[in-house]
Amino acid sequence: MKNKFSIIILLAIITISLTGCSKYEKDESYDTDLYGSYSKNMEAFLSDNADDINEDTNYSYYLNEKYKLNTDNTFQYNIKEIIEDNVTKDSSVNGKILSTEEISNDITQIVLDQEITDGSTGETSNKTIYKYKNILGQFFKIEVPKGKTFNLFLKNEYSTLNEGNVFNEDGFYHYCINYENCDCDKNNFGKYVRKDNIIYFQSMDEEHKDCYIIGYYIVKDGLFTPELYKVEEL
Repeated sequence: MKNKFSIIILLAIITISLTGCSKYEKDESYDTDLYGSYSKNMEAFLSDNADDINEDTNYSYYLNEKYKLNTDNTFQYNIKEIIEDNVTKDSSVNGKILSTEEISNDITQIVLDQEITDGSTGETSNKTIYKYKNILGQFFKIEVPKGKTFNLFLKNEYSTLNEGNVFNEDGFYHYCINYENCDCDKNNFGKYVRKDNIIYFQSMDEEHKDCYIIGYYIVKDGLFTPELYKVEEL
């Protein structure tokens, strides 16, 4: 199951059509405290490049997701997702922040009493999210090779299969569902490049081939995937 790995990349690519492009997406990360509201908002048309979701024609996609982390160690979470006029997610959760821990100078680990179910095993656990500067997302502990391009397999820890994102030294990446016996079609690979501490993905939109969007931040001991950004509340 591809789970969130390939979807993260897909949604990053979609934002090109929403925000425009100036070669490399601007890095808008900055240092801030933990508490406050973080959100992700998307409204776009997906193309048949997203063959893991829909192989037919373009279809509409809408997502609004928000976390509010409070100083009394409570949180609120809201999500609404609509795919082709069908509401696929619409829920709210109120709960407690069970723990926070600075696992490095870059990353804070946050454990919530928000129950999640592993799609592969059916086991339930408390949700863990991570903060990098003003962003909430996922952290993957892995050693990243030096260089603008490199060989790296980032295993999908949410799956029992040997699947995940594969970065090749030739500057291409793809999601592979059988890494040891990969026979993926190279025509569907995307391009990436490392610039400073950021891994950028080239847009797969033919009209924005010169655009590169942020896929991962390279942090101490691993990679961070940006998902929700802190918003200033009036």
